Amino acid sequence: MIQIADRGLLRWAVGGDVVVLAVLTAIGFATHSTLGDTGRLVVTTLGALAAWGIVGPWFGVFSTAVLTRWTAVWQVALAWAVAAPAAGFLRGLLLDVNVSATFILVTIAVNGAALVVWRSGYAAFQARRGLTRP
Repeated sequence: MIQIADRGLLRWAVGGDVVVLAVLTAIGFATHSTLGDTGRLVVTTLGALAAWGIVGPWFGVFSTAVLTRWTAVWQVALAWAVAAPAAGFLRGLLLDVNVSATFILVTIAVNGAALVVWRSGYAAFQARRGLTRP
């Protein structure tokens, strides 16, 4: 069953996820000197966000338990490992391009690590506030 945290807790987590995924996408485009290709940048970012929004709830990444316990953040890594290929598929479909396995693996590793670091910090902060939930 999908469990979603209350709005106050969820708002900051989702906002942080959006920032992490958007910034890393922009960094990836800058790394490849394609930052000026705004259309592709937007499609790639929105594809990642859509995949995360669809896959994430099934892995509990928006639940109170994951948002308040840093020890439960492993679920974020697992969810991103599933969401990243879905994001790549959406990107390929919308841009009518092939998406390489290397792109997917790098996306899993880099964005996954960043999401885990961000969410670990967020969960630790919430736990210090006394919001830890089972």
